[in-house]
Amino acid sequence: MIISHGTLSTPPEHADAARALLRGVAQASRQDTGCVLYIVSEDLERPGHFVITERWASLADMHAHLALPGVGEAVAAAHGLGATDLTITAYEGGQATTIM
Repeated sequence: MIISHGTLSTPPEHADAARALLRGVAQASRQDTGCVLYIVSEDLERPGHFVITERWASLADMHAHLALPGVGEAVAAAHGLGATDLTITAYEGGQATTIM
């Protein structure tokens, strides 16, 4: 299983447009093969700063998702909104352990 942590920050004046963009990306991504989880959260203390949490069945599934034209279009749109960072870090996970 692959778990990824991503970030994206836009100027506060573009936060509404970024929310709409990321909402669409999340909804579409959840339909992609191998997507187990795709959640976008906004930092409550920093409007326009988003955290993207993903879980994929395999790294191949995640790479296939990233290669889709819609993902490239979304990245270009984010840059058009003045994205100051766009990061994705993937981790290969093992057995899940419920803590609470």
